[in-house]
Amino acid sequence: MASKSPRARLLHIRDEIEGVALTIRGLSFARYQDSYIHRRAVERAVQIVSEAAGALSPDIQSRYPDAPWPSIIGIGNILRHEYQRLDDKQLWEIATVHMPKLQPIILRMLDEIEDSLR
Repeated sequence: MASKSPRARLLHIRDEIEGVALTIRGLSFARYQDSYIHRRAVERAVQIVSEAAGALSPDIQSRYPDAPWPSIIGIGNILRHEYQRLDDKQLWEIATVHMPKLQPIILRMLDEIEDSLR
């Protein structure tokens, strides 16, 4: 059974951010756009990040207002129900701009959770 703990969810987010960075490392937008595998990998990672973020309690989210929680959670709804609205450029921007900005917030959250467990 998968864990629903905030720590586990944050680890999922961290891992997906790191995975996307590795997946697209050295790729130009044109090469990304031409690669079904890379596009789907990024899309799935974004969906997992969205799901994990949505599983965090409002209390936890409110302690980290520098993360755009409504946007992170909302992109998952678009990927599931209105995928035709997203284009390659939007997912590329999420992967290359927004995920790197989210990473230090997630790492800080994990550090604070770890500190509270000691």
